[in-house]
Parts: sequence; C-alpha cells; structure tokens
Amino acid sequence: MKMNKIINDPDNIIPDMLEGYLYLYEDQYERVPGTMGGLIKKHPKEKVSVLIGGGGGNEPWCLGYIGEGLADGMSSGNVYAAPPAKSILDVSKAVYHEKGILYVGTNHMGDVLNFELVGELAELDHIRTRCVFINDDIASDPQDKENRRGVAGIALAVKMAGAASELGLDLDETARITQKAIDNIRTLSVTTSPGYMPANGKAMCEMEEGMIEYGMGFNGEPGILKEKLGTAEHIVTTMMDMLMKDLGAGEDEPIAILLNGFGFTAVLELCIVMKEIKAYTQKHHIQVYHADMMNVFCPQGTGGFSISVMKLDEELKPYYDYKADSPLYKREQL
Repeated sequence: MKMNKIINDPDNIIPDMLEGYLYLYEDQYERVPGTMGGLIKKHPKEKVSVLIGGGGGNEPWCLGYIGEGLADGMSSGNVYAAPPAKSILDVSKAVYHEKGILYVGTNHMGDVLNFELVGELAELDHIRTRCVFINDDIASDPQDKENRRGVAGIALAVKMAGAASELGLDLDETARITQKAIDNIRTLSVTTSPGYMPANGKAMCEMEEGMIEYGMGFNGEPGILKEKLGTAEHIVTTMMDMLMKDLGAGEDEPIAILLNGFGFTAVLELCIVMKEIKAYTQKHHIQVYHADMMNVFCPQGTGGFSISVMKLDEELKPYYDYKADSPLYKREQL
C-alpha cells in the first residue's frame, strides 16, 4: 500500500520545508548559508546557546523546537538521517557562542557521532561545548538504559535546556540540569498503523489488521509486545505499568506527563487516552505535577501515540515551569 505525499523533488524535501516555514516566520528565523537544514533565531540573546539536530520527518522535531525557552538553532538532516557534521559546525558558528553551546540530541548513532565530532572541532575554534543525548525509549533496550533510543522525551529535554539557559545558568550548569532531567524521563509508544516515507509514499513496515504494537521504532523496528487492539483503558494501563516500573517513582515523587500524538491519530482519541491516564494516576495514587497533550514528535502519517513521564524534584520544577514559545511548540508559564 502507498500513501499520496505532496512534495516536489524527493532530494529537496528539507530545504523546501524550510523555505515555506521561513516565509511564514521570516521575522523570527534565518537560514544558515551553505547548510541543507540549518536554522537559527534572528535575535540571539547573550546566554548559553542550545543547539539541536536530528533527522527530519518526526515532525515538528527539529523545526518546532526553536524559540523562547527552547533551542537557539538547529541542524536538520534529511528525512530520518543524521545531520551532517559540517552543517552542525556551521550552525554552531552562526549562533551566539561566547558563553558556550549545549548540543541536545537523540541517542542515535549518527547523531551522537556527529555532535561529539563537532564538539571537538568547535573547541579548536575556541567555542566551548557540551553534549547531552536523550535515551528515554524504554522499549528499545529494556535492560540497558544507555543503549536506548531517544524519542518524544526530547521535547522535555530541550525545554529544560532552553529554560536553564534563559534563566542565566552557565554552560556546565545548563548541561547538568538537562542531563538530570534526561535521567528522569521515560517514554513508551504504541503504534496502531504504519507510517509512510514522504519521498515515495511507501509504508515503513507491515502491520496485521486489528493488531497494535508497543515500542515499535519509527522506521518499523520491532517493538516489545504485539496484541489485538483493545480499549483505551487497557492500552493506557499496559503502558503506564511499564513506564512507572521503569521510572521507579514513589508516591511522594511528583511526575510530569506528556501525551504525544502521532500524525494519524485524532484529537478525539487522544483526549480519551488522557482521560484514562488521569484514571490510572488517581487509582495508583501517583502525584501528577502537570500533564500536557501535544503533537511534538510525530513519525510521518503513523497511527498511535507515546506517553512520556518525567520525575520532578524542587530543583527541576522551575525549569519545567518556564514557558516555551515557538510557532509549533507552545507552553505557558506555570
């Protein structure tokens, strides 16, 4: 099966996307010359800069994550491809970097290698850098957290990093707060229908009719559990049981919850899911500091959703509370 996708040249998807985005928001952002997917704020602040990067396609990552209380620049690779090292370096030189740059990425091999390489190259140009990588997907390696993929929890990680830099922390402290947040974030997804590659409209995997899969990767990598489609209550209970066991939060430790819808799942369905999350947390006496529902990490045309949970303490709360403001990712000050 194929899905009709509205594009021009398959090799020019990311530049075309950026050109359209800049037409809408040219007062806020500018392209970095010579890069395929380099974008920065037009009006930089004299603070630690937060720079993000990753493959295009899991929208609005990275596009929607540049703004107040978020990142200052991005380097996007092609769809589901790591950003080139040269592009990351060019964006690093284009953002304000006198107080250093914190790179925030997902824990995928290409992203990790390129960011760490660029961190070394930037240091040769006397630009101080730090790298942190989100590894929140509990399904990708249930036994070894260090090997886990980064998924929708990146939204929380970037928000914490952006808030820390906006509130005046230095590079080392901004990195420390962001890493502490990452250590306390867990995510699990459920896929109800496959996504489709924008270049050719082909499905990224095959799924049996009436079946769902927990923890499937966005390119169709196998998950940890397949079963027949059940009720929203059953699906949420299955996911929250796994998440809370892995997170290890006690009754006296508040959590934040982020419900992230995939591109093919309706608001109607997501609101029913959120109702079941509320019921689960009340039944299990879980302290919910704040809950949010946004499409922040959506694989192309995929059905399903993910739930991210983040354990909060008094040190992390002020950074979580800080507002986030970009055209595609908004959160008011709490």
